Amino acid sequence: MATVKDPVCEMDVDPAKTPWKSKVGEREYFFCSDQCRRDFEAEPSKYDADIKADPPYTVSHGFPAPRFGSAASGGLENEPVIERRRSSRDG
Repeated sequence: MATVKDPVCEMDVDPAKTPWKSKVGEREYFFCSDQCRRDFEAEPSKYDADIKADPPYTVSHGFPAPRFGSAASGGLENEPVIERRRSSRDG
């Protein structure tokens, strides 16, 4: 019986018997419980350093912006920058 380590809790798991599995890229992971599987799928890069995490933000025109698709992005980072023109009132 060959076992593997659950990446979340590090418990030994028999991959032939566990119903809790997850695949990231070409690699398959096995878990001792559904909770460990859900924790892993929520943030796989936290448990495996070989998995690259999405950056939390991007830099556009020198300003940090929420990553694409996040609730706060709203597409504002793609709007043209309005340059302020000097008027006679500005001094």
